[in-house]
Amino acid sequence: MIYISFIILFISLIFIYIKIARFYNFFDIPNSRSSHNIPTVRGGGIIFPISIFFSYYFSNYEYTFFFFSLIFLSIISFIDDIYSISNLLRLIVQIFVSIAIIYQLEISLVWWSYIILLFVIVGGINCFNFMDGINGLTSLYSLVYFVFLLIINYNISFVDNNFLIYPTIAVLAFSFFNFRKKAHCFCGDIGSISIGAISLFLMFKLVFYTENISYVLLLLIYALDSGYTILIRVFKKHNIFQPHREHLYQKLVDSKLFSHLSVSIFFSVMQLIVNLLLINFINNYYIIFLLFFISSISYIFVVSKFKNV
Repeated sequence: MIYISFIILFISLIFIYIKIARFYNFFDIPNSRSSHNIPTVRGGGIIFPISIFFSYYFSNYEYTFFFFSLIFLSIISFIDDIYSISNLLRLIVQIFVSIAIIYQLEISLVWWSYIILLFVIVGGINCFNFMDGINGLTSLYSLVYFVFLLIINYNISFVDNNFLIYPTIAVLAFSFFNFRKKAHCFCGDIGSISIGAISLFLMFKLVFYTENISYVLLLLIYALDSGYTILIRVFKKHNIFQPHREHLYQKLVDSKLFSHLSVSIFFSVMQLIVNLLLINFINNYYIIFLLFFISSISYIFVVSKFKNV
């Protein structure tokens, strides 16, 4: 019953935020790189860092460094939603937060491993931001991710369950407003950046707790689309931080053959299938490698079909 109450609470908070955002004209204005064509409230993802406040409180103030660094990151991201700050400042803040996340993981590695981990976390946070471009994708994909983390945590208890339950509730509440043909609000940087940081913290908690790197495949589809797109842009000598429309999810929408929601469902179902196979064969590295290989080849095949869109 308490969780139903929190769903209602989070929906109410987003509704109130939308009213405030409309009053102060916090809109995402469409441009040539947008996948939408009408001004829409941005920043609805503010509910994600709010959910972590409840996680922090009900876990008896666990993961303090992660909590306060996430709040700081969310504040900077919200300012960026409104005024637009420099790429350098965003990067500095993300590096700071990623260092706090690594510290909170409480792990012991060789020095160069920390550098790689820092690079992966900063890159992963930005990947979540890059992938937040159409209605329903962030909400549905994140829902699949958190549900599987809850299933895994039920069996091995790698993290306080409050850090899974309340973000899941927040994603459900946000979906009510975003998983629509005409979204009432978008995530904004505060939403996509914060949910990225939350997701990566939890994923690495799981990886280091189990000492099994295969769990990174819980975010495989996002990693494939973001990673492949970045590699292609680097190869073409394009600025990877410059907004563009070269992600597969954008090409599928631009082809006019698929709607926002159908593409969001497609990406989320693909990750759902990967996750189902992953948790059933987590200790069979041959199957895990085969899963990664087949997913990668399939992704490249689909991209090739829409390369000229």
